Amino acid sequence: MRGPRLSRLPLLAAAAIAAFRITAAQAGAWLMPPGEGQVIVYSAFSDSNRFFDEQGRLRPLPSYKKFELGTYIEYGVTNWLTLVASPAYDRISNPPPGQSYNGVGESELAARVGLFRSDNAVISVQAGVRTPGASLADSLGPFAVHRTTSFDIRGMAGRNCVILGMEGFAEAQLGYRFYTGGQPGEWRIDLTAGVRPAPRILLMLQGVISITNGSAQFGHTSWTKLLPSAVFDLAPQWSLQIGGFMTVAGRNAGRELGPILGLWYRF
Repeated sequence: MRGPRLSRLPLLAAAAIAAFRITAAQAGAWLMPPGEGQVIVYSAFSDSNRFFDEQGRLRPLPSYKKFELGTYIEYGVTNWLTLVASPAYDRISNPPPGQSYNGVGESELAARVGLFRSDNAVISVQAGVRTPGASLADSLGPFAVHRTTSFDIRGMAGRNCVILGMEGFAEAQLGYRFYTGGQPGEWRIDLTAGVRPAPRILLMLQGVISITNGSAQFGHTSWTKLLPSAVFDLAPQWSLQIGGFMTVAGRNAGRELGPILGLWYRF
């Protein structure tokens, strides 16, 4: 259940993003053919000294630094089922009143099921479980970096198209995360577009939006990130991804920005 070759595209952290974890690494709505898969190893570094307050205004923040190393793996089991795994490692330096962290990052096991496909379009749904991690921008506030286990379910739709005379694609995801431990849920919106100005070059732009439900104990948190990147095909099975990300708006969330580097292997 896959479009042309350009449909094997990661969604930048993650993505991840997604991450956003910084999952530079979700393949979007398309499914992998049976017996085929891909592995994406990515690293990202972010540095921030400002955060968005309750009114969405930037405020000073003690210097925050994060390094993330992750792997995204997906494998096609059948024409309608793809399995996904995304282990990650985080190293965070966050002076008091924040918390530093060095260990396993937010990781996920998921399954994607195809619902519809045509020559140019696909609709699917994905469900997964995510381990606790640490991330300033995914926290319940600018200093509370730890979260709990979550369950993520999302609808996904993608379409191959021509943009300004170039081969391209557009893809959208709408998801919701249920957190344990009495923490509020989180809406996720991922939008991605890509074009090929040359046969071996793919340019992508992703927008990631997170909106956390407020409660008496936890305040409202939201953020929006933009993630531009370029992917260079080095060989039939290998590609190199270079890009960056930046939080462009938010409430009670850190403003993160930094580079992303990824290496893709298709099998």
